[in-house]
Amino acid sequence: MLKIKYILSALCVLCLGVSAKQSNTLLFEQGPYKIFNEQALEVLNLNSHVKTLASGYTWLEGPVWINQGGYLLYSDIPNHQVYKYTPGKGASLYLAHSGYSNGLIVNKQNELVLLQSRSRVISKMKASLSVPKSKYLHIVSHFNTQKFNSPNDGAFNDDGTLYFSDPPYGLPNQLDDESKELNFQGVYSLKNTGELTLLDRDLIYPNGVALSADNKTLYVAASNANKPAWYQYHLNDSGAVISKSLFYELPSVTKHDKGLPDGLKVHKSGVIFATGPNGLWLFNKNAELLAQIEMPNISANLTFNQSQNRVYITAHTQLLALDLK
Repeated sequence: MLKIKYILSALCVLCLGVSAKQSNTLLFEQGPYKIFNEQALEVLNLNSHVKTLASGYTWLEGPVWINQGGYLLYSDIPNHQVYKYTPGKGASLYLAHSGYSNGLIVNKQNELVLLQSRSRVISKMKASLSVPKSKYLHIVSHFNTQKFNSPNDGAFNDDGTLYFSDPPYGLPNQLDDESKELNFQGVYSLKNTGELTLLDRDLIYPNGVALSADNKTLYVAASNANKPAWYQYHLNDSGAVISKSLFYELPSVTKHDKGLPDGLKVHKSGVIFATGPNGLWLFNKNAELLAQIEMPNISANLTFNQSQNRVYITAHTQLLALDLK
């Protein structure tokens, strides 16, 4: 049985400081790379070019690397499918009916967890990763008695707690959809015990979710065109939120920009890779912009291979890759 809590302490609110749009000095530009801080050169190979691995999809999202097997899984949301990309072999259909999955994650039991956005539920596949089947066990679908908007992206910490976002993207009319039951868009945690906690109800279009390697910082992208930004939540040893603060805010996007803050992951170096307007944005933990990398298409999400010397990007109709150091 789910145990439901709502935690947003006064401390969290007070720590949300004045948002200042950071000013950055461009050191140099080379091809698709804009370098703002030499720390970027610790992970980027400036001789590496963006590769198109597969194309012809409708809207790609939710990439996850499967260490045991050495392949990538990713969602084509509108087509209700999950695909598999194996280096040296190419792309193939993995799940014919995905429940309209967005984010894909693997839990500690090596099970595939799907954030099924249009189905408004988080589920796990009732089959092994090596023999996939379009059969699912629902994990959670409601906060209190109200259905989620459309679970989007998530990340597990080391003890198996799932942090996830719930914007309205899977609803036909999004914020104005008549089937919307919650009057907010939440960021949540779900413990192995079934305890569901609402961590934040104040973001507009919360989206990508990532955790630092020490599980002490939760990063969440807000795909709000009027205030595009990334936020950080400092966590205690039990995974509860201690404070919330603005991590990095962008100027309002224009019609010339391709995309908004969306998916993000923390590289083993500690560098934060995020999809945003016109491609990838790289930050250090101090919220300093390190680099921007232009992509040929709207970039929705990303993940790394096991050795983290390659980043895979789901970019609208294309699956892209960029080799790192």
